[in-house]
Amino acid sequence: MSNYFKELDYKLLDKKKVYKGTRIVVEELTYYNKRDNKKVHREHVLAGDAAIILAIDENDEVLMVQEPRTPIGKIILSLPAGMIEPGEKSEDGAIRELEEETGYRAQTIKLMRYEYPSIGYSNERSLIFLARDLIKTHRHLDDTEDIKVVKVKLSDLKRMLDTNEILDASTTIALLHYFMYENK
Repeated sequence: MSNYFKELDYKLLDKKKVYKGTRIVVEELTYYNKRDNKKVHREHVLAGDAAIILAIDENDEVLMVQEPRTPIGKIILSLPAGMIEPGEKSEDGAIRELEEETGYRAQTIKLMRYEYPSIGYSNERSLIFLARDLIKTHRHLDDTEDIKVVKVKLSDLKRMLDTNEILDASTTIALLHYFMYENK
């Protein structure tokens, strides 16, 4: 790691859990900033790790999902994704989520990178996987999921990145990483 990443030198003074839902916990925290000699207040959304899966079939088509995203009031196209369960290996979580949402099971899975989509207020970490050697099985959607599976050619996804048709950060990062480093 470079010198740009440093450990936080704040002292935790107070922490309160203000909300616990089925997917997230919200905490209010007060820190003492030693460097500036002042208190700092923060709100954190604790969400855990998510698997984002770039699944490419033998025809160079990517398994995508169309899904309503109520916070922005749109149905968007994105990569299959879901939360990794406590105690579950991240690779196993990625394989499970891919099959649950798309009905395809990956025989080969590789972690490409990870990123934090909203580090200003959340600890959620997105682990981005490349999945290959796909076998058709069947979907196992949760009761609350409303997902349509769509196959999109890799060449079309390059154009869709250029025209801002890909809106979510994890899908954008996964595709950019793939085109820059994996697809040479």
